[in-house]
Amino acid sequence: MSDDRFRSLLSPEVQAFIRAHEGDDIAALALKKPPEPDWPYRDMLEQIKSRRKAADKLAAWLDIPGFLFPAPDTVEQASSLATARYKAGLVKAHRFTDLTGGSGADSWICAEKGASGIVIERNPESAALLAHNFKLTHPGRVKVMTGNAEDILPTLPRTDLILIDPQRREGSKRGIFRLADGSPHILELLPALRDKTRYVLLKTAPLLDITQTLEVLPCVREVHVLERSGECKEVLYLIDFESDEAAPPVITAASLAEDGTNLHTISFTTAEEENAPLTTVAPADYLFEPGPAFMKAGCFKLMAARYGLAKLAHHTHLYTGASPCPDFPGRSFKIAQILQARKDAVKEVLPALKANLSIRNFPASVEDLRKKLSLKDGGDDYLFACTLENGEKTLIHARKF
Repeated sequence: MSDDRFRSLLSPEVQAFIRAHEGDDIAALALKKPPEPDWPYRDMLEQIKSRRKAADKLAAWLDIPGFLFPAPDTVEQASSLATARYKAGLVKAHRFTDLTGGSGADSWICAEKGASGIVIERNPESAALLAHNFKLTHPGRVKVMTGNAEDILPTLPRTDLILIDPQRREGSKRGIFRLADGSPHILELLPALRDKTRYVLLKTAPLLDITQTLEVLPCVREVHVLERSGECKEVLYLIDFESDEAAPPVITAASLAEDGTNLHTISFTTAEEENAPLTTVAPADYLFEPGPAFMKAGCFKLMAARYGLAKLAHHTHLYTGASPCPDFPGRSFKIAQILQARKDAVKEVLPALKANLSIRNFPASVEDLRKKLSLKDGGDDYLFACTLENGEKTLIHARKF
């Protein structure tokens, strides 16, 4: 973005227009002429798109006068301020380095907590926006550098914490998720990282397999799987270069409130999960479905043990009990009846053939089973297609409570 476009975007009249039209239809706005011919209208529409995407996870930025949002796709991929606050609490850092600036959310929270740092961003336009925003909100605390992390890292001073959020490399195979697919390549960067810090906090997409990642990533002390608004948002690996490599990492699944505080957490090691006792029973009065972070973390037997519940089957990750479990980290249901997976059985209890359908360890996809049952989506009724411990394939009809 040129200096002229930058200054124009910050003019009070342009900023007022952006705020006034945040709720308008973008396509309709794009067809209109700008109120003034010299306004950076395309950039203004991009700001409106970005502000709309930021309304949920970056809401605190919306009311900062003169704050400029990065491109919509950057906002889409950005950490929320809630997850950023969680991350900032994992290591007490007075100085930090962020190798992959992006939206700046993680660094912004670090600076908000009093730390100073360096942010590296390879895209010059994004770097300019970051520099502007940090000068506006945390003057003198954050330095933004433009370039590749691999080139700049060796020139930097040692720091307390390095943040890294690799982006998927162009040309990497679709459907394959490995550390080697990320840029910067953290495995190749490990020697330089070890020279510059004790702690590295690596953020990865939830699709990356935790077990496979731990096999190739050394010195991982903690793994954190974060859930917000009912979705698994990110998986974090805390590398401690001074840790005992023989000690197993502690895995924590956490569901977060909007301010980043923990609503529910479970921490465990893989050995604790493997050795946890497990009881499997037929469905009782209540059904419990773990939140996505807890499913991703893999604490399947421990969920039952720690909440006094039983599983429906070893590989069916649904839980049951005779009474409510108000602290359960997920959704809770009152079981109405058990049905065979046939249209006539469903129609007998749900004449409108409408329900929310989920699949758990069942030999069909949601789409295929919905078609087989002629089932419409939605409503207050829930059907869980699952396999019980005796091998029976069944539908559990339930309602939230």
